[in-house]
Amino acid sequence: MRHIIIAIYFVVSGLACQSQPQATTPPTSTESTYNITGKIKSSVSGKIYLERMNDRNIPLRIDSVAVSPDNSFSFKGKMPEPGIYQINIANQQIIGLILDGGETLTISADGFNTPEKPGSFAVDGSPMMMKFNQVVAESQKFRQIQMDLQNQFDTATQKKDEKKKKEIQITYQASEEKYYNTIKPIIGEMGTSLAGLIAINNFLNPERDFEFFANTSKQLEKEGKNHFFAKIFIQDVKRRSAGSVGADAPDFSLVDLDGKTVKLSDLRGKVVILDFWATWCGPCIMSFPGMKISMDKYKDNPNVKFLFVNTYERVSIDQWKSTVSSFVKQRGFTAFPVILDMGGEVAGSYGVNGIPAKFCIDKEGKIKFKSTGYLGSNDAIVKEMSNWVEEASK
Repeated sequence: MRHIIIAIYFVVSGLACQSQPQATTPPTSTESTYNITGKIKSSVSGKIYLERMNDRNIPLRIDSVAVSPDNSFSFKGKMPEPGIYQINIANQQIIGLILDGGETLTISADGFNTPEKPGSFAVDGSPMMMKFNQVVAESQKFRQIQMDLQNQFDTATQKKDEKKKKEIQITYQASEEKYYNTIKPIIGEMGTSLAGLIAINNFLNPERDFEFFANTSKQLEKEGKNHFFAKIFIQDVKRRSAGSVGADAPDFSLVDLDGKTVKLSDLRGKVVILDFWATWCGPCIMSFPGMKISMDKYKDNPNVKFLFVNTYERVSIDQWKSTVSSFVKQRGFTAFPVILDMGGEVAGSYGVNGIPAKFCIDKEGKIKFKSTGYLGSNDAIVKEMSNWVEEASK
C-alpha cells in the first residue's frame, strides 16, 4: 500500500506514520493558477524560491524572484494539479503550502530562523490550510498529553503502583477519544481538498475511521477529481480490504539482515506476529520496547514467531540494507528478527497504510488480529500481543 505523506515541515509525531506514494506516471489534470504575495520583516540577502515537493518529499524549484526594496515578493503562475509547495526564503526560512489551485495567498514572515526560535510567519487566503493547521495544533497538544502520560506511566511502573497505572490508561483512552472527536469534524469541513486528503491520511486511524475514508473516496469519484493525490487515495481505499481479519495471510519470501531467506508459508503451524516498521517512524520505535518484552515472553515457545518487517524506507534499494543494518546496531535492536520488504510490496499485499502495523497470523495461516499505531505504553503492547498469541494458539 502506498499512501500520501505530507511534507516533513507539516508532520507531527503521532500514533502512526503514513507510508509514501511513489509516482509511476506523470500527473495529468487541468491546469489551475496560484497568486502568492509576501512581505518579509527583515532584510534578506538572496532570492525567494517557490518549490514543489515531489512524491519523495524532495523540493523542486519551479520559480524564483528577487526581494523588492520594500521587502516584498510575489509569485503568479499555473500549476498542473493540487500539490504540496513551499516558499524558501533565501534558504533561511521555509513556509509550507498546500495548494488546490486558484488560491490567492498573502504571506508575512520573519525571513530567518535562529537556533533558539524558528522564524514566525502567517499565511492568509486559504481556509483549507487554516483548518489543516488547526488539526496540526490539536495533534501537537495530544502528543504532549501522550508523552506526559507515558512519563507518569513509567514512574508508576517503577513504583509498582498498579492502581495508578490503570488510572493513567483510563485517562489516556479518554484523551484519545476527545482528540479524535475534536479533529474529525474539522477534517470533515475540509472535504476533498488536498489538505483534507492529507489530514485524513496523517491524523485519522484507518482501523477505526474506515467509513470516513470510504465516504471521501466516493465523493472524490463523484466530483470527478483525478489528480495524483486523488487517484492514490481512491486506490488505497479500494485496496484496504487486503490483509483483513479472517483472510488468508499473503505469503512472502524476504531476506533478513544476514541474507537468509524467510518464507511465511514455512512457518505454517506456528503463531506468527508481523510488525511492519521503518527507521524514520517514531511510533514504530516507541513500540519496540513493548514488542521486545512480548518477544522475550514467548522466546522459549517454538510455536510462536515474531518477525519485524522493515518497509517503506526512504532510501534507494541499494542503500536499504545498509541503512537498516546500521540503524539496528546503533539502537541496540540486534535481537530483533528483521526482514527486509524492499519496495514495500509485502506491506502493500497486507493493506498496510500506516506504521507500525501489526498482524497476528494463526496456525492455519489466516489473519487473526491486526492493529495500526502505537498503543501508548509497553504494558498495553504486551497485553495486546499476549491476548493475540493466546487466542491464536487455541
